[in-house]
Parts: sequence; structure tokens; C-alpha cells
Amino acid sequence: ESGRLIQIQRSMAKRAIELLHLPKGKSCMLLDIGCGSAISSEQISREGHMWFGCDISRAMLDLAKKRCSSMGDLAQVDMGVGIPCRSGLFDGAISISAVQWLCVKQTPTQNPTRRLNKFFKSLRRCLVFDGRAALQLYPENPDQMNAILAAAKKAGFDGGIVVDYPRSMKAKKFYLCLWKRDGKRAKRDHIWSSIHGTTKKNARENNTVGTRSVFKNNANKKSANKKIELDNSSNTVSNKRNKNPPYVGLAAAVTSTVSSPHMRANRKNRKRRKR
Repeated sequence: ESGRLIQIQRSMAKRAIELLHLPKGKSCMLLDIGCGSAISSEQISREGHMWFGCDISRAMLDLAKKRCSSMGDLAQVDMGVGIPCRSGLFDGAISISAVQWLCVKQTPTQNPTRRLNKFFKSLRRCLVFDGRAALQLYPENPDQMNAILAAAKKAGFDGGIVVDYPRSMKAKKFYLCLWKRDGKRAKRDHIWSSIHGTTKKNARENNTVGTRSVFKNNANKKSANKKIELDNSSNTVSNKRNKNPPYVGLAAAVTSTVSSPHMRANRKNRKRRKR
């Protein structure tokens, strides 16, 4: 593994941990799904938390043992058949570039929809009440993303999508942020309970866009549009410089003019050439 790839994976793992919004000063037990060679698990240890890593590849787990076997526990698990852990074991879960593989049919007998349902059902079971999961993924097409969202909703999760650098082809990152909650006990409209407002200017500066909850059906389209406008203007948008989880309208994630610093620099260079 090259140093650059390791650094990218560490940064994504750090971002996923931030999106869990764990209590400060408390060591939590986290699940690392598709841990691979434990680069993301190593980042969990750096943040001061305990972890349990699982991966389907024995070869990758052997590398993980050499890297940080003394920091946490490892197990060979196919997440498509479910996570074999007891209920309420983990305070949170992260995954880096793994969940999208459940949408790929590896053998003629595999059913991607069934595997997604088993995964999210078992993930919800092994999280504590009010537990959260931040899953970084690379969907190949909208159909894959829709299948993942449908399975998460069916399992009983609430949540939404966070998109970092949405206008950049290279830097764009998708994070599916899920929240295990009981709708009868928690009547809140936001992903996390500690969201603070910010302005559109801050959103542009931070180069991050997140979606409002994708699991809520709005019968009234006018009220839904109004909700999106409110989300765009007042809800939190953040990246590494602001640890509050991002949460804005779904329309913003698709049509936002937010761009990465590289894109802005290229735009300035083109203007200079025209002059």
C-alpha cells in the first residue's frame, strides 16, 4: 500500500469518526466494517476508542494483525450474511469503501438486495440505542445508492447522506450517516440532536454538503420544498474545520455550487487566459 493511499484512508476514517459525534472524553466501542488491513481501525485507536474489525478477506486480516493486533479484535466476517455480534454491543460503527460491494453479485446464487437487508438489520441490532453509523462508500450509479438507502430504511434506521466536495470529481466523498432510534421516543427531525445553525457563506467556505433525511416521505410537495429551503439556509454544513455533523436539503446535494479549492483555482486561471 502506498503512503498516499494510506493517508487518504486515514483521513476518511477520521471524517467518519467525526460524523459519529461521540461524547468527548469518553472511550467508546466502535465497529469497523470491512476493516481490510486495519488502517481505519488504527485511526480509531488514535482517537482514543476501542474497536472490533471485521473483513471477508483472510489475507487482509493477516496484514491487520501485523499492523495493530494488540489494539483491538479482528474477525473474518461476510457482512452480507450479517454481523454475528450480540445486541447493543457497539456505541457506533464506521466503514470505509466497503458497503457498495454488497450491491455487486459475486456468485450466481447471491442476491444483493437480500444481502443488504441482512447487513443493515444486523448492524442496527448490534448498536446501542441512539447509536450511529457513518459509512463511507463509492456507489457506481444511482441505482446502487437507492438500493442501499432502501435497505437501511427497511432495517429501521433514520439518517441521510453527507457529501464532501460535491462539485469535485476526484475529491468527492459520500458518507451514509445512520441513526438507531425509536420514533415513538425520539421525535426529532435532524440526523443528530446537537446540530447548530450556520450560514450559506460558511457552507461555501467549508466545501461540504449534506442531505436532509432521505427516509421521510412528504405528502405535501409545497411543504417539502419549504423544508428544503429552510435546510439550505439554516442547518449545519461542515467539514474537518467544524465537527458538527452536516445536514441540509437534499436539493442542495444535487444542485449546490460548492466547489473544491482546486476547481476554483482552475476557474481563475481560465479567466486570466481569456484576458
